[in-house]
Amino acid sequence: MSEETTNTENKQWVPKIVAFCCNWCSYAGADLAGNNRLDYPTNVKIIRIPCSCRLNPMFVLRAFQRGADGVILCGCHPGDCHYTSGNYFARRRMTLLFSMLNYL
Repeated sequence: MSEETTNTENKQWVPKIVAFCCNWCSYAGADLAGNNRLDYPTNVKIIRIPCSCRLNPMFVLRAFQRGADGVILCGCHPGDCHYTSGNYFARRRMTLLFSMLNYL
């Protein structure tokens, strides 16, 4: 058995995750973690968005199309959005997207 074969057998599958983070809360937390030199997984790619309601569902679909194994949308706590009700709008929009993903 070659050395290449044994190396690929020993590797564990690590999912590729795209995290869309709200600029006002979740991205600030990730940025603070980076400033404090805290480690977070290298398989997570963070993308800053102005508000969770600004995430176009096509961006989620495009992330899957380009090889992402998972997508997470991180926004403000309910009732604590910088733009008043943006996180409620995002929740409704993502609920519709989740129901559509079952058919793809």
